Amino acid sequence: VTVPNAPAVLGFLPTSTVPSNWRDIKVFKDFAYIGSEAPGHGIQVFNLSELPALAADPPASPVTLEQTALYREVGSSHNVVINEATGFLYIVGSKTCAGGLHIVDINDPANPTYSACYSEDGYTHDAECVVYTGPDKDYVGSEICFNYNEDTLTIVDVSDKDNLMLLARQGYQYSAYTHQ
Repeated sequence: VTVPNAPAVLGFLPTSTVPSNWRDIKVFKDFAYIGSEAPGHGIQVFNLSELPALAADPPASPVTLEQTALYREVGSSHNVVINEATGFLYIVGSKTCAGGLHIVDINDPANPTYSACYSEDGYTHDAECVVYTGPDKDYVGSEICFNYNEDTLTIVDVSDKDNLMLLARQGYQYSAYTHQ
């Protein structure tokens, strides 16, 4: 959006499978990570640094963009979450990990690699993963995920990807699909 009141469409990134009304996109460094509820979609990776050259010499009509990579360890997903401080992508609502946290290392952004799975609390609809800063001194500096599940808020310490630890699980009245 070079001119805010006159945005120009430069290109489209096609889906990796079939159309779906649901997409979730998060950005880490110069890469977009795109999940979808379309069956078999995986997580598309697109290098956004390709766009400035396209904007500098706009095409007469939108071009078809190509994904940089495709992470295939999941099919469909509901949401993707990124902790920019640690370089980990958390896929939720997939058919893996009982729908819980499917954890991917994206520190090499074009080459996402599976890291871990947290399935002990079942389906997670959305999450927020942060490096905890307090007030509980026991967890300061730990990477913590707040998982918004179908009927609970579940808090998990994901600092050690080989030893994910449940910290708390709290149900709530009138539960529904909560988002952060």
